[in-house]
Amino acid sequence: MVQRTSRYTLLVFNLLLLSLGSLPVTAQQNDKDKRPAIEYPLFHGLFISADLYGPASYGIGSDFLVFEAAAELDLKNRYFPIVEVGYGSTDTWGDKGIHYKSSAPFFRAGMNYNFFFKKQDRFYLYGGFRYALSSFTYDVYNLTADDPIWGDAVQNPNLNDPIWGGSLPYNYKGQKATIHWFELLAGVRVYLYKNFFMGWALRYKSRLSESKSSYGDPWFVPGFGQYDKSRFGITYTITYKIPL
Repeated sequence: MVQRTSRYTLLVFNLLLLSLGSLPVTAQQNDKDKRPAIEYPLFHGLFISADLYGPASYGIGSDFLVFEAAAELDLKNRYFPIVEVGYGSTDTWGDKGIHYKSSAPFFRAGMNYNFFFKKQDRFYLYGGFRYALSSFTYDVYNLTADDPIWGDAVQNPNLNDPIWGGSLPYNYKGQKATIHWFELLAGVRVYLYKNFFMGWALRYKSRLSESKSSYGDPWFVPGFGQYDKSRFGITYTITYKIPL
């Protein structure tokens, strides 16, 4: 009986030592849990970005060449007011032998919201919106050739007059248009090295208003893409952060 009691006493003593030994670990864990969330200053940095997707897609066969850059202010690692400017151009032929040519700048302004604002400022998951516009001129025409025998212009047989029949000449240059649109986007940005980041964003674009020529729709809108009521786009950016 005494031997059994001694065993129980030794067991309780060992358990007590283990409990006491675990107190610092528990205290450290509790202190860690009680640490306040990271507090970022109001002006936490300025991001300067350049899009890589536009030039890369043109290099592999796209009809559109687009350059764009952005300046984005970091407010408390949470709100990111942003301005984007760019230049888009195209010079291509359509399926029916119509030549389309246009080039002009475009402008966007809006806000991004970082859903990981409580985390370290090396990974961003964000959503945002943009208001955008582009005012540009465009040429739409078909190439004609002179008949070597009769000397008359040979018209494009793919373009027919819907009332009288026959081939149509098509030559409208210097047409003017202004397009306003709205964008919703979602994207990510990750830290690379020494204040450099890489990221991408998926954009949904929807036309708001427009003024255009009565002789035909613009086939390409700088900053928006191929003319349509709405469309999706993507940007893939390299970014440098200037600490404030």
